[in-house]
Amino acid sequence: MATMPDGIGIVAMEVVYNGDPVAGEKELAPLRAIGTMIEDAVKLQDYKVTQTQEDETTAHGIRSYAKNGMVGEFTQALVDDMIDAFIHDPRAAIFTHTAGGAVRDHGELDTAFPHRNAESMLVYYTGWTDPEEDEEGKAMCKQWHAALERHTGGYYDNIEWEGDKTVTGNYGPNYARLASIKGRYDPDNLFRMNSNIKPA
Repeated sequence: MATMPDGIGIVAMEVVYNGDPVAGEKELAPLRAIGTMIEDAVKLQDYKVTQTQEDETTAHGIRSYAKNGMVGEFTQALVDDMIDAFIHDPRAAIFTHTAGGAVRDHGELDTAFPHRNAESMLVYYTGWTDPEEDEEGKAMCKQWHAALERHTGGYYDNIEWEGDKTVTGNYGPNYARLASIKGRYDPDNLFRMNSNIKPA
């Protein structure tokens, strides 16, 4: 979901179907019937093209900031808050990544990642080119995160984190076990430039 430079709000949907093209067209039909489309760019293409299609928008020199949150249920209240938070600024974008599927093949305690019942992950993103806008860009993204935080629980920690408290809460019942493993293999916390689990 984003706002175009002319102020019009849009919803863009990216889909990948790995299988028979005829079956894929049948799966896409309900999506295409939802509303009026500005553009339909779904087509057969090489996987490498799919994998690199965002490279230009995240090229070297483009400054950006992102935060995220895991969503257990996509409610109408969440949708309303998403629209209120993001529809007014063309620099803003929110991405919804579907979870479920293979994510739920394991239980909460089976791996480090506990958010097995999440329905989706929201990613709040903004980008700019002027270094003078760094603080403004970060503050804006944090503001969106705060507006939607009541709808989320936990996050994907490869994007960004906000200190020890959020790291502890994010891993939930798995944190103590992970801290023990960290203490065994990295007692001096050499690998710490991340959403850091401190060695126990």
